[in-house]
Amino acid sequence: MERAADRFGWTDVLASISDGVIVLDAEGMIGDLNPAAEQLTGTSASHAIGLSFSGTFGARDHNRWLVDMVDATLREAVTHRRSQETLRGPTHELLVGAACAPILDPGGAVRGAVLILHDLTLQHTLEGATRHAERLSALGTVTAGLAHEIRNPLGGIKGAAQLLRNDLTDPNQLRCTELIIREVERLDGLVDQLRSLGAPPALNLEPVNIHRVLNDVIDLERQSPEWGAAVVVAEFDPSLPPVLGDRAQLLQVFLNLVKNAVEALGGSGTITIVTRMDTGYRIRRGENRARFLAVTITDTGPGISAADVPHLFAPFFSTKARGSGLGLAVCQRVISQHGGAIAHETPSRGGARFRVTLPVTEDHDG
Repeated sequence: MERAADRFGWTDVLASISDGVIVLDAEGMIGDLNPAAEQLTGTSASHAIGLSFSGTFGARDHNRWLVDMVDATLREAVTHRRSQETLRGPTHELLVGAACAPILDPGGAVRGAVLILHDLTLQHTLEGATRHAERLSALGTVTAGLAHEIRNPLGGIKGAAQLLRNDLTDPNQLRCTELIIREVERLDGLVDQLRSLGAPPALNLEPVNIHRVLNDVIDLERQSPEWGAAVVVAEFDPSLPPVLGDRAQLLQVFLNLVKNAVEALGGSGTITIVTRMDTGYRIRRGENRARFLAVTITDTGPGISAADVPHLFAPFFSTKARGSGLGLAVCQRVISQHGGAIAHETPSRGGARFRVTLPVTEDHDG
């Protein structure tokens, strides 16, 4: 029977593995590494093959744990594992799980080793988002009760103000009643947001074309008076598969993010929206690996201060004078429900960028 490695080719087999794989000989010389390993380590195969592993990676003192694990595997002929370590490349830093297994000849002598690197970055991001969503849910249980108690008197205040308005003729008094009514309506909207934290609606999942959602968001936000002379640059990858999501809720998330970008511009500047497959992230889900796409929304506004960044997704935190502080918290809850993640990034040229990562449908044929 023909062996699979002979039928497909060793290079093809390695390239198809989404974890980083580095093959070493008995002296610790690098014999091969797949594209995933190149991406994780920031080291190209053309540069690394034929060099010693310790010389290639030991020069970076912070990756000494990796060299020690490989040396121990070659010396002891047993598999060594690390559940979580920091892998630093020339330009990046990642959380990885690592395992190094010996390659033995029929007599049990060590012929080399195989090092496997599994990227944990997105997995940890998703776990963090899940924990945040759980905290929001606990908070929401309290706020849902408060919302119910608040809404009843709000209705009475609004009704009384409307009755007063019908009987008033003095312009100053009429302005006061209009102010009461507007503020009650604003509080009523806030109560709705509070209720959404406590009892998030069930997702109506279906294949969703993310570009149609984004185009609808742009068309809707262009109608707002804050748009001014803002310019949108859309860099969409037309080959992306759909996401499995709730279209209405995803629309609300991206509408919130684009609206924030428009407000940050103050009527002048550029919003760049980019969609790409997030090839750096694949996480295990049961027996399968979920693939992700990423949507980034970048504005050329003043950006977000370093002191505010850690609090961006906290409920009731807002950098706006009249902001509720619930918009991004709700966005994070929705994206977490979809099995994705949302994060803030600081572009090198200033401004602000939000990255939304969502799992794509695995049964897509296009």
